[in-house]
Amino acid sequence: MIGTVEKSKKVTSSDAFKFNFKFWQILGVYPIRSCSILYAVFITLSGGLTATMTIFLFSLDRLNDILLNLSVNATSAAINLKSLNIFFRRQTILDANIWIRHLDSRASSAQEQACLLLAVRRARIVFYLTCAMFFSSIILGEFAALLSNEGKLMCPAWYPFDWRYSILGYSIVHVHQMVVLMIYALENISNDTFPAVYMLVLTSHVKTLNIRIRKLGMDSAKSCKDNCQELIQCIKDQQILIEYFHMVRKATSAAIFLQFFVTGIGVCVTAVCAFFANGNLFEIIYLAEYSLCIILEIFLYCYFGNELADESNRMSGAIYSCNWTNQDKSFRKNLLIFLQSTQTNMMIVAGGIFPVDLSTFVSVMKSSYSLFAVLMQMT
Repeated sequence: MIGTVEKSKKVTSSDAFKFNFKFWQILGVYPIRSCSILYAVFITLSGGLTATMTIFLFSLDRLNDILLNLSVNATSAAINLKSLNIFFRRQTILDANIWIRHLDSRASSAQEQACLLLAVRRARIVFYLTCAMFFSSIILGEFAALLSNEGKLMCPAWYPFDWRYSILGYSIVHVHQMVVLMIYALENISNDTFPAVYMLVLTSHVKTLNIRIRKLGMDSAKSCKDNCQELIQCIKDQQILIEYFHMVRKATSAAIFLQFFVTGIGVCVTAVCAFFANGNLFEIIYLAEYSLCIILEIFLYCYFGNELADESNRMSGAIYSCNWTNQDKSFRKNLLIFLQSTQTNMMIVAGGIFPVDLSTFVSVMKSSYSLFAVLMQMT
């Protein structure tokens, strides 16, 4: 059970990123030397699909096809940009593990260990849920394309041969798109769960610090000097958390801002495409699943960003809850300074403009609906 964590099995909160790092190894963010050719193939295939979709866009005349191409193309471009962001910040991400290890070592009580264990388990659930959503979307999209009367592709793209009237060509095109979409799924899952899981882990460490703060001065066996030393250690922990927070914000702010933009347009365009699905049940289900995947991406950011801001706001209450009244002047002076440093909450701001919380999520959905209404009037 979560409430009873064995002392011999100390929780390591970096385990929350276990699958992210495995996927990044497969994709070459943290490359394996013997797989350099495989990484080159990945880059060629994924970059090639984006290029062929862009070329094909100029030959389309139906609004439904244009919108679907733009939606998938914008998503693939966003995936590549987010991957580049992770690639250039890969060392910063590794360096953060030093802070995580220190914070893990400070979580000594069973209550704190249970808090970290819960965070790791929630991170695993987030990862599994995202995997299920993205891979099921690809499978449904492929079924919709195969069962289409018009011989559609999941990603409308140009190819240098006529694949419509050749079984071999048709098979090559579909296999190519399935492989590339699987690569995109691996990139999207690892890159999109990364900010949410980091915020989740950061929130759990803020929560464990609040637990330690509330216990200050409660042990009658400790002297005022011991309590003061423990308070100073809590202040140092808070400074590490702030450094960790700045790293998370720096590594995720631009990517989240980009995803807000892509989600706002993608959900709207996909909803319009669903109205032109011509009764193809698999295509309608695929478009609905695809929309849910896009929405899930920003919902995870906003939900865990909201949790982080709320938990950091509780730190002031935790300071007031400790037994400061029975402590000496030095303790009270340090506590007052500590209180002043907690007045600003930990809020991720996407692109320096949008706070990453549930109110922003609602705003993005409203904007998407407004754009959907405009497009429906135009058609």
